Amino acid sequence: MAATFDLDHFISLFPGASVHKDGTAIEYTVEDSTYRIYNPDESNDGTSLTLDVKLDHVRGGATDDHVGLSLVFDSSAVLQSVAYSWEAGNDGYTIPRTLVVAIDTGIEVVGGLGAVETGGASVVAAQAAVVIFDTCAFVYNQIASHMVKWTDNGGRFYFLPVVGHCINRLGSSVSA
Repeated sequence: MAATFDLDHFISLFPGASVHKDGTAIEYTVEDSTYRIYNPDESNDGTSLTLDVKLDHVRGGATDDHVGLSLVFDSSAVLQSVAYSWEAGNDGYTIPRTLVVAIDTGIEVVGGLGAVETGGASVVAAQAAVVIFDTCAFVYNQIASHMVKWTDNGGRFYFLPVVGHCINRLGSSVSA
């Protein structure tokens, strides 16, 4: 006797969920937070069944939070172990320093190319443009991270119960 996993039953335990990622994941919303659960990867050697599943807390304006779960069931479908990993998404998109330096260099080159024609005025204008651009990039980077924090609706905190519910639903979908 070996434990088996019923994917259709597992998916049916998420009422109102919609299929995403070309049928490899489902998404559902709680309040105003969206969560994605990927179809589990199964390995079954006859004595144990291992289910590896990825979950995402979908965050607009920032990268997603990720959880990886690994559940091992014995041949009689009794849960033997649960392992997990958690990776927090970033707190907003920022302008990377390498891009700022590249743009600064481009502005300075253009200013230098026009120096003879403008009597050096283009160099002064380029230097001013660099200062303005650098200041705007700095301010944007500061504000972007705060905006994500201000708009967090508790979805990251509710991710823990989502993971717990997923473990229960996985267990309910395994039989001997």
